Amino acid sequence: MSNYLAIATVTMALRDILQDAALVAVPGTNVTVKRPENVSNDGQDKAGINLFLYQAIPNPAWANNDLPTRSANGRLMQRPQVALDLYYLLSFHGSELAMEPQRLLGSTVITLHAQPLLVSNVIRNVIANYSYLSASDLADQVELVKFGPLNLSLEELSKLWSVFFQVLYTLSAVYRASAVLIEAELPTQDVKIVTSRDIRVSPEVP
Repeated sequence: MSNYLAIATVTMALRDILQDAALVAVPGTNVTVKRPENVSNDGQDKAGINLFLYQAIPNPAWANNDLPTRSANGRLMQRPQVALDLYYLLSFHGSELAMEPQRLLGSTVITLHAQPLLVSNVIRNVIANYSYLSASDLADQVELVKFGPLNLSLEELSKLWSVFFQVLYTLSAVYRASAVLIEAELPTQDVKIVTSRDIRVSPEVP
């Protein structure tokens, strides 16, 4: 399990992965983490990829994994846990004449397809590069976070873009990061170990 910094750590790790892919496709490209309307204000002719986390919902596969956390007297026996799926909108910008958005999309898609798992060394590099993530322990999460594309229809994608005020649609893709496991940092009651065994055998009474 990981602490409350897990979501931000996943976002910045994905940003760094996309940055490497972007530079291969279009040298000088920068990957930003902004709301789409702020990217539009900066101008869309500049080559770039924007990464925006627009939704986080409970992961159904882990829904029953969070067992009762307190005993009958109210003492905390197990730390509360939550598993989330993170949904990201990736938008691609640049010169249409030079096919920069399409080149960036192609590089992003093949990179995340070839390396869909967020491995520990990437996470540790992110934690080292961003001081506000120094307390993150996502690298210790037992199950690796996996990135995968969502097959949204044009109507669904249009509805997603419609939530951003006065933002023109641009070439984009939606990815899911699953699952991010977050555990509350609360002290728990120690479970006593077994110190002795008492095994008895009694004769069967007819």
